[in-house]
Amino acid sequence: MEFMAASESKREAIEVAARPLRELVREERDEIAAAQRALRQAERAHTRAIELAQRQLRAARTAEPLAAYGHEVVLYADRLSTVGGTHELTPEVSAWIEDSPVAGRLHRRELTLTIVGPTWRGEVTFPRRDERRMRGLAEEIEAAAGNAETIRRAARAEAEQAERDLAGAWADRRAVEETRALIHRLNELVNEDEDVIDIAPGISAGHDGVLVATDWRLLFVSVRRTLSFPYAQVSSVDVKGKWFGARLVVSTTDGNVVIAGIAAGHAAEIAELVRSGIPGETATG
Repeated sequence: MEFMAASESKREAIEVAARPLRELVREERDEIAAAQRALRQAERAHTRAIELAQRQLRAARTAEPLAAYGHEVVLYADRLSTVGGTHELTPEVSAWIEDSPVAGRLHRRELTLTIVGPTWRGEVTFPRRDERRMRGLAEEIEAAAGNAETIRRAARAEAEQAERDLAGAWADRRAVEETRALIHRLNELVNEDEDVIDIAPGISAGHDGVLVATDWRLLFVSVRRTLSFPYAQVSSVDVKGKWFGARLVVSTTDGNVVIAGIAAGHAAEIAELVRSGIPGETATG
């Protein structure tokens, strides 16, 4: 699944590079430079997506406190932090206010917040002037305890989704970087007097790469595979398949070559370009 997702990300990145080529066919501009600019823009967009996904993941993992009494009691949606440690909230957790258990006149103006869990107990003594505030905190603790498991499930789902979003953003970013390297390599392969007419993502013998139609040949460029077919050596070109990506079948003097994973309509356009360049052939449609 991860390989398929990475392959899909790369094909999408190549489409980003291909778009300006199709738009600039009739203009006297450097088409490959336009593709490189488009990839730089995509890379910046993916960088922003990565930063956003990272922020979302941090937010999902480090929720803000719901309420607190100094550093003595800090209530989160699924846990409670006290001087004695951090405790997971469960429906069994209860909290109430009572007179300070310490005897003597000095403690008559104090109350105690008592919090009890299945295996732990916490007490916070506070002045009577904070009674209203602390009774509200006790109510919030019990309410949070009752909802804690639901909150935990939602937080896990949010964190998992944020992790998927981050992984996807990184995959897109890597795909753009790999595609930019392919476009740079393509720039080195294309002659100065050679015009790039169209470009599309494709797969040849399991290699994801770039299929390029120039004014005199068909090129396929990937990280570990480079193919070149001058139109003078091509006898025919056909488009096969439709539902799961079309296949361009190129018949040459050295045999047949198949480039798969191309959108059906785009494959047909490239086939027409190749046919128009075959000596003695005329493009149809």
